[in-house]
This record gives sequence, C-alpha cells and structure tokens, in this order.
Amino acid sequence: MTQKSIVITGCSSGFGRCTALELARRNWRVFATVRQETDKVSLLQEAELQKCQANIIPLLCDITQDDQVAHLVSEVEQLLRAEAESTQGQALRLDALLNNAGTAYGGPVELVPLEDIRAQFEINVIAHVGVTQAFLPLLKAARGTIINVSSISGRISIPVTGVYSASKYALEALSDAWRIELAPFGVRLVLIEPSSSPTSIWKTSLQRSTEHIGAAGRSSDYARLVTMAEKSATQSMQKGFPVQKFADTVVRILESSHPRARYGVPQSTNVVMVLRRFVPDALWDRLIRRTMHW
Repeated sequence: MTQKSIVITGCSSGFGRCTALELARRNWRVFATVRQETDKVSLLQEAELQKCQANIIPLLCDITQDDQVAHLVSEVEQLLRAEAESTQGQALRLDALLNNAGTAYGGPVELVPLEDIRAQFEINVIAHVGVTQAFLPLLKAARGTIINVSSISGRISIPVTGVYSASKYALEALSDAWRIELAPFGVRLVLIEPSSSPTSIWKTSLQRSTEHIGAAGRSSDYARLVTMAEKSATQSMQKGFPVQKFADTVVRILESSHPRARYGVPQSTNVVMVLRRFVPDALWDRLIRRTMHW
C-alpha cells in the first residue's frame, strides 16, 4: 500500500504538532512546517519518543514569505520524487494539505494598531491562499484534500476578538468559494472550526495585547472589557477541549470518502453556532454584554 503524504503548516505547537504526530503514528508521511530550528529539533525528539520519527520531515518556512513558500514546495517535490524513485517510479503524490498556521491579535477594534490588523490578515488569510495556490498542482494530480483551520470565531464575533474573527470570516468565505471551484478536479476542501483549547495561540495573543494595547487599554473607556476578556482567555486556555480531539477530527476527515464541508470541534460548538443563527441580533447582543459585564 502506497504511503500517503500531507503538508501541515504551523507544527511548532498546538493543533499542528499534535496532528503531525498522530498522522505519523498512522504511517502518513508528514511534511511539517515550523519557523525555528529549535522547533524542528523539538518535534523530531518528540516523534522519536513516539517511535514515528521516520514519518515526520520538519521543514523551515515562514508562510508569509513568498520565497520561502516557493522553496517549501520545491523541497516537498524533491522529497516526493526521491520517494517515487525508491518505489520503482510511482508518480509524485501529495494527498493532503492542512492549513493550520495562525495567530491571534486581541483587543477592542478601536485600539488595535492597523499594523496588527494587517499582520492578522496576512497570516490567517493571505498566507493560506498562497500556500494552497502553490501546492494545488500536486493536490489536483492526487485528487487530494485541503483542510483549512478556521474557528468558531469564523462564525461568531464577540468583543475583543473582532480582528481575529474578521480574518476567520474571510477564510470561511474563501473556503466556501474554493470548495465549489475545486470540486470538478476531485479536490475536497473542508473547514475545521475549533473552539477554545489549551494551545499557545491565546497565550501569545494575551502577551501581544499587553505589549501593543497595554496601559492604553486599561486606562481607556474599554478598561473593564479588556480585563474581562483577558480573564476569559485565561480560563479558556485552562478549560478548553483536549488538543487530541482536533487531531482525531483531521483523521476522520482524511479517512472519509465524503467528508462534510465543516466540522466543529468539539461537537458542542455546533450547538452554539445553531443558537447564534436563530437568536435575533438584539437579543444576542444583550446576552453577550451581560456575559462580559459590558
């Protein structure tokens, strides 16, 4: 049986790292992107402990840099070609792409610097488009699967996460269009919409908010809102769903012959999204304000 292969972006920690290891244990060939050499070493060490290091190939790449993405594609093609030659000339095959890399900039929209808003869209939207465009020839040839990591924030926007939500709304819109555009080529596109989990993304977001908004936020009209949001983010990191649930969802998608367009993780997020769909805006706004003491 031919070994399947996948490119996963953002494997330094969190969802990407856990999924890379899970698929490697399941005998997938995993091309895992990281940004730092130390992350590369750390990932290989963990893979060795889990006895799947032969299936993980960490590759350095900042997906916001076009030249690095081009180099990434070249590296993957070379490695696939070498694999094909060693298996008596089978065609190059990339079965899946998991667009996982992402970041979060928090804060009341009025206070978030435009530089941060641009960076948010560059990483969470434009870079994913660039990576996908670059790998599409291989994915079309294999009639493969693209999985875009959105968020419950891509369906529901609340105070302080507005900029992050906007980037995820954009990714959802692009994914809806792309899913239909790619269907005639046999390429499947699926969205995963996770809620809060104990990953580093919100820890980094809190640090960023402190650095970029910091005293200004706490001394502004939004002081109470900023404080409440920071408390909520900390609680979410501590009580969020296990990261393994995300990896299990990716496996389910890749093993399905007819995956759905969207998967909420955990499944309870689907209830929240349905609730938002049917609750009138005025009532929803009151509920959010009451919850956030705003």
